[in-house]
Amino acid sequence: MTAPRTDTRARRTAAAGVVVALTAAAAAVLGSQPASAAAGCRVDYTIGSQWPGGFGATAVVTNLGDRISGWRLSWTFAGDERVTQSWNGTHTQSGGRVTAVNAAWNGDLATGAAVSFGFNATSSTSPATPAAFTLNDVVCTGSTTPTTTTTTTTTTTTPAPGRSLVDNDFPVTREGAYGDNRFTVFRPSNPQAVDRPLPVLAFGNGACAHTNNSEVTRALTVVASKGFLVVDIGSVNGSANGLPSGSPIPSLLTDAITWAEREQQRSGSPLAQRLDLTRVATAGHSCGGLEALVAAQDRRVSGVVSLNSGFFADGSFGYPRSELAKLHTPALFMDGGSSDVAYANNQANYDLATVPAVLARQPRAGHGGFISGNEVVDGMTTVVQFLDMVLYGNQAARTYILDPSGLASRSPWTVAKKNF
Repeated sequence: MTAPRTDTRARRTAAAGVVVALTAAAAAVLGSQPASAAAGCRVDYTIGSQWPGGFGATAVVTNLGDRISGWRLSWTFAGDERVTQSWNGTHTQSGGRVTAVNAAWNGDLATGAAVSFGFNATSSTSPATPAAFTLNDVVCTGSTTPTTTTTTTTTTTTPAPGRSLVDNDFPVTREGAYGDNRFTVFRPSNPQAVDRPLPVLAFGNGACAHTNNSEVTRALTVVASKGFLVVDIGSVNGSANGLPSGSPIPSLLTDAITWAEREQQRSGSPLAQRLDLTRVATAGHSCGGLEALVAAQDRRVSGVVSLNSGFFADGSFGYPRSELAKLHTPALFMDGGSSDVAYANNQANYDLATVPAVLARQPRAGHGGFISGNEVVDGMTTVVQFLDMVLYGNQAARTYILDPSGLASRSPWTVAKKNF
């Protein structure tokens, strides 16, 4: 079995490597005062793939000036290009004008540091490289020079609209996925009553169970009650759906995301235009955690949760630990302590991860407590808080996950973090 390719529709083009040099504001200062810091950056803009009606591109921003705390990159498309999905940040678009804003975890750019922002877009013609960029509202000129102009504080972490996700408690509907009996859907019963479009979570089951998902019903109901659309592998009544169980099929989770994209556009769907497809995550338990970690390589995904899982040192199931180097989003690794059969594996995967990562351990949970035992609510609360932090930049969730006064202060939890 090979890992799923995240651009299966795409064909590579010779457009890769287009470089646009640009200059931007240095880190802003409080109040008004003459600024004498050097300011400048470089953007490597690459059109990595194209398909009929669309393309994918990446903008790698390298800060050549003084430290920037919070970045906002803007450009204008010359044609009818329209960004449909983005990762490593959020985007807005008005006409041809696009503005990309940092995620909660990548807003700080020291001198010489780089950050990558990527997106997919629709286009009726061959896409062109934008003519110019601005960073934090300063026109980019391609040089690094001191500035004597007056600057104003600009901090651009993405705010969480409305309440924290964990404060929600919506009634939940569990139903078969429309037109695809490979999946079961957990969602707020009335999506219109939710104060924001629903983020999407694609979930893989323990033992890579691809037919019956009854074991995870309680846990995923908790997550959906907080305002998520959860798409889980397995038919709603456990009947045959043509899928084998027992070995990871990560493409099922990326297919779950594609199902949500279709449902967003389907006339008559209760989810039509009620999904936030810029805020997508994968998660899974045990063998399903392997599916989630591989599927998280998809560029539509902005966060991943591995529950009692991890890639094996011997590459069992066809996925070696080198897969961890392909992650591009923050990751949460959770286990149930020394009685959890995945305890050592979870620790090793966290140690090898190069993305921003959290290791959360609850020794009373064992291998199944987060999913079907006494620690379901506690475990799913941790999952929701992590996703609220990485998908929305929610500061209260960030404190809960990363601060010593948060989860780490709640015995018997232990928490480690890196790269945040």
